[in-house]
Amino acid sequence: MIGFLSPLWLFAALAAVVPLVIHLLRRQTGASVEFPAARWLARAEREHSRSLRLRNLLLMLLRVAAVLLLALAAARPVARIAGAGHAPTAAAIVLDNSLSTSVVVNGRALFEDLRSRALAVAARAGDGDRLWLVTADGTVIGGSMATVRDAIARAAPLAGAGDVERAARTAGDLVASAPEDGHELAIITDAQATAWPLPISLGDIRANVYASAAVIPNDHAVILAADA
Repeated sequence: MIGFLSPLWLFAALAAVVPLVIHLLRRQTGASVEFPAARWLARAEREHSRSLRLRNLLLMLLRVAAVLLLALAAARPVARIAGAGHAPTAAAIVLDNSLSTSVVVNGRALFEDLRSRALAVAARAGDGDRLWLVTADGTVIGGSMATVRDAIARAAPLAGAGDVERAARTAGDLVASAPEDGHELAIITDAQATAWPLPISLGDIRANVYASAAVIPNDHAVILAADA
């Protein structure tokens, strides 16, 4: 599948009819007058007329092809082949680093799993993609794949609750305002019910949500303390 970053330039391909018109206009016809002194010239012309017509036809085709290739190059075609890359995409990764992600499950902090998932998503970005990382505390880091991967590697759980819903909305606004053809959003969270009180709308942005399947222990909190 092939897409175009500047499809309006395809209209320039209409100029390919110009060499064709010129070729047709040059085919002049007129009355033929034969006299003895020019017979040998007429015979020589007939012998070479086929090669001349073929040469002129090939020249016309080359001119048409040149115009078409220039228009195609200006339209900036992008091949979209399964497994071989994608068109330039604006993508944002929402990484939930709320305090709840620091819980230890099977000897490993849950946040480590979420971070590894975020790194895997960032690794899929190409040179022509626009990438952001948005964490639950509202921090936004954008740039190259290397910059975002480094930010993910340095991320750590917060000392308090985060706002994953607000982070998702922020990421959605960033992606929606980008000029790239593709718009994607990856939300990586521990899926705490309190973090998503209401459904949110992200418009036509394609969103992928990763929620850990680990069995997370129930939250506990001290709600009252009194002197003995």
